[in-house]
Order: sequence, then C-alpha cells, then structure tokens
Amino acid sequence: MKKLIYSMLALFCAAFAFTSCEDVPMPYDQPGEGGEEPVVVEPTGDGTAENPFNVAAALEYINNLGADVESDRDVYIKGKVVTVTEEYSTNFGNGTFYISDDGTNKNQFYVYRAMYLGNKKYANGNTQIQEGDEVIICGRVVNYKGTTPETAQNKSFLYSLNGETAGGGGGASGTPKGSGTLDDPYNPAGVIAYINTLGSDVESPKDVYIKGKIGTVTEEYSTNFGNGTFTIVEEGAEGTAFTVYRALYLGNKKFANGDTQIKEGDEVIVCGKVINYRGNTPETQQNKAYLYSLNGKTAGGGDTPSGEAKGSGTLDDPFNPVAANNYASSLAAGAKSDKDVYIKGKISSIKEKFGTQYGNASFYISEDGKAENEFYVFRTLYLGNVKYTEGENINVGDEVIICGKVMNYMGNTPETSGNESYLYSLNSGGGGGGETTGNVTKTVDGNIVTLVVADTAEGDKITVDLSAQGWESGKAVDPATITLSDGTKITFAKGEGSNTPAFYEATKGVRVYAKNTITISGKAVAKVVMTCDSYNGTAYTGNSTLYASASGTTFTICNEHSEAKGGEQLRVQAIEITYAQ
Repeated sequence: MKKLIYSMLALFCAAFAFTSCEDVPMPYDQPGEGGEEPVVVEPTGDGTAENPFNVAAALEYINNLGADVESDRDVYIKGKVVTVTEEYSTNFGNGTFYISDDGTNKNQFYVYRAMYLGNKKYANGNTQIQEGDEVIICGRVVNYKGTTPETAQNKSFLYSLNGETAGGGGGASGTPKGSGTLDDPYNPAGVIAYINTLGSDVESPKDVYIKGKIGTVTEEYSTNFGNGTFTIVEEGAEGTAFTVYRALYLGNKKFANGDTQIKEGDEVIVCGKVINYRGNTPETQQNKAYLYSLNGKTAGGGDTPSGEAKGSGTLDDPFNPVAANNYASSLAAGAKSDKDVYIKGKISSIKEKFGTQYGNASFYISEDGKAENEFYVFRTLYLGNVKYTEGENINVGDEVIICGKVMNYMGNTPETSGNESYLYSLNSGGGGGGETTGNVTKTVDGNIVTLVVADTAEGDKITVDLSAQGWESGKAVDPATITLSDGTKITFAKGEGSNTPAFYEATKGVRVYAKNTITISGKAVAKVVMTCDSYNGTAYTGNSTLYASASGTTFTICNEHSEAKGGEQLRVQAIEITYAQ
C-alpha cells in the first residue's frame, strides 16, 4: 500500500515540474528558428595593386604590427564603404570613412584622412563617396595605439572608386629605383627603402638625390622661412609618396620674391640629407635639403646645376667643395679619412685667420666664393704644412688648395681634421673683396666685421660702445633700442630666432644669436664696422651666412642660420656707423 502511495506521489511531482518549465526559453536557438549563423570572411590578397588585401586580410596584417608602428610599404585594400565620417572637401582635400568586405558594420576598417584619386586633394567637380561604393585604398597603414588598425593620416589615397582610377585603370605600388646620385637619383620608393635601413631619427651620412613629380603641396615656399614642404611621387606609382620636409629653394638658398612657386605635377629633383623620423616617417631633414631642379631648371638656369660634385681628390684632380662634403659625409661618425685628399675652392667666409698663437686658420670654401655648397676647413696649417709665423694671410675671395685628412665630425659636419691639413697653395683673390648679399658687401678680418653699401659715398661717422649702455649682465637687452646723440636708432630684435639678444659684462657687448637682427634707422648708411669679442683664439663674428641689407634710411643685419638656434654667436662690443653723404 505504501509503495502505491509513493509511486503516485512521484508521478504527481514529475507532472508538476514539467508544467512549471514550459515557459523557460532554450539557452540557444534551434536551427531554423531565429538567429543567424555568423558570416566568416577568410583573409585574401597580398596587399599589391594586382591582388589587394580584403578587409579581413588588412586587419590581420595590421594587427601583427606593434602599437603605433607604421607599415614599411604601401598596401592596397579593397572593400565597400559602410559609413562616411568626413566627406571629401576642398578644405583639406581628404576624407575619412569605414569599409568592410560586405558593406555591413561587421569587421570594419578605418580609412583615416585619405587623399582622393591619383593621390591628390579633392577638387570641385570630383565624385563624392557614399555608402555602398566599392573602393580600393592604397598607402601606409598603422596599428594606432595597438587597438585601432587604420590608414596613416595623409599617407594613403583612394586608388579606385567603383572601378574608376585617376588614369582610368592600371597603376603600381612603385618599385625602388636609383642609387641616390645625381646621375642616378632615387625614385620615391627607392629613397624610402634607403631610409628604412637607417635607425630611428638617424640622419643619412650623405646627401642623396631624389627625382619625382610633386603630388601635394603642404607648405608653399614663402619669404618668411624660405622653405617648402611637399610630397613627390613617381608617375604610374602614385601610391608611393615621399615627403620633402621644409626644403630650401633652388641653389640651396631661401625662397625670395620673384622666384617661381611650385605646384602639383611639377617635375623636381631634390638633394640633401634624409632621416627616418621617429623610426616611422621617412622624409628629408628640415633645412638640410633643397630643390635641386624644378621642371629642368636649376639655380644656374641651365643643364649644369650648381652643387655638382667634381674631382677625385688627387693633386691633379682635386675635389671641389661639394665632392669633399660628399666624401667626408660617407665616413662613419667621427671617423677620419685614411689618406690625404686635395680640395680646391675659393674662400667664402673666414672664422679664424692665421695667427701666431696657434698657427692655424679656420674658414669656409665654395666653388665660386659664394655662401652656398661650402666645405669647412677647420684649423688648417699654413703653406708648407707648418704653423703660421709670418707671411701673406688669407682673405675672402682667395683661391686655395687644401691638402690633408678630412672627417665626418659628430656624423653631421664634414670638415678637415684639426691640424691634420694644410694650405697647399694660396692665390690671392684681390685682398678680401668680401661676400656680397644684395647691395652690401661683408668682409670678416679677425674680430672685425665690415659691411659696405655698394656705390655709396662716405660721410660722417659715429661710434657706440655697447658696454656703456647700463644693461644688466646676462639679461636680454632692455630697452632693445638705443637712440644715439644724432637721433639714429639701433634696435636689437629676436627676429625668427629662439633666443633674444642679451648683454654680457664678461664679453663687454651684446650676444646676437641665430636669426637675431640689428636694425640701424634714421639716416642712410654707407658702412658699418662691428668690433666683436675674441676669446681663446675664436672670433665671435657670427655665422658664415650673416648678411646685411640697406634700403633708404634703414640698414638691417641678420645673423642668419639654417635653424632658429645654434650656429655661431655674433658678440658685438662696438658699432661704428659711417653715414652716406
């Protein structure tokens, strides 16, 4: 009887349990009843124009890069536009959008600020992108912060849009070409490949030549800084763009009013140092490269450009200054040549004349005596390879041949090795005619800098002693303007430099730093003579690129330099002004 009761009780409990569970959903969907199987897209492609990555392959490729590491090559990625974050516009010329393999928001890739078709800025009349468009993107990619695979800003472009390319089809990613010489310049892919062999932030030991067409102009040349920034590409390989960063103009000079401006499509050759900036941005080194030719035109206006390396370094065939720079730059940092070489040129500026204290001299030479494409002759001995005791001294404009060892000082300054070279020959160029900039000729003799305005008769003189102005030592000059007894004003200014001119009691004058200026105003000037500080055999007469200009009643002196700081100080103790008659 008990067994029967227990059996009936068990059946009742089981029935109650099944009834209570009828409304509990299954922990998964049954096949065919709600939900969708996830679509898995297999990675395909090798990232070339002929076989682009699909989005899955691009994500896989980029995720294998380190955090913030940029790809070392341009890659092609094919997909469909999902959403547009920033439409193409004429303001910046680029666009930002997401693509995926199937046009849905699954497994998206971020195309960040990519240029338009042909690696150019978007222009009025170009077709706008929209959701569903089929595109191929070409350029550098990066694993941003290790979490966001994307294109590198302004280093990619829209290679095709619904089958249309800039040229209607075709194209290639660019094969490295050239050896970096003038006769065989690198193409953009070639120089990028060369730079990628350098360490992070390592500057090339030598100048290289790069040829291509201007793709985009980031900073036009201007008279403010005198340089320009742009990309160059190779025709047919527009995906490989190389950045020319703040390069000087033709002739390795600053851009001036009247010079021809660059534009997209111009054919150029660029010469100078290159760098692997932060290990991921190949570019030219700021202000250490220049526009060698523009649409076939060089600084000389002909087929033979200025700055051509000549000579083999022998007595019969001496290096010119450009060739000497190239040879010394090819040495390891701090290394000296294993042989004596001969270098021929004209003195362009003098840092230290020969003197009996040390018996040597330091000066710059160039092929034509102008302040461009110079080679630094550092502490060279006198004629006969002996210390100077007496004899004819050197002047700007003299033609010389130097013999001795050269070195790559600190890996960035080609020069003769101190006291291991000598003046092989000296042919006077007329007693220091000086370097002319505009209408003013500069001559440096020891610690005296003389600036003479051309074709100007001399009149009265006045001299100012800068140590007698009551300035506090070690402080910026304040006020920055001195008013002389005759009303003439002398103004010291920071200009484009990083530091402000300052007075130092120890040197009894004002230290004028890189890009600082001195302006003399009120009367027309015929000549200015500056007496400078000299210490331990060094005359602080400013940079070799120091220049002056005269216009009406304004006379301006600038301690010009390639950068806003560094270089040689101009330590002025006294200024003698000779007015025009």
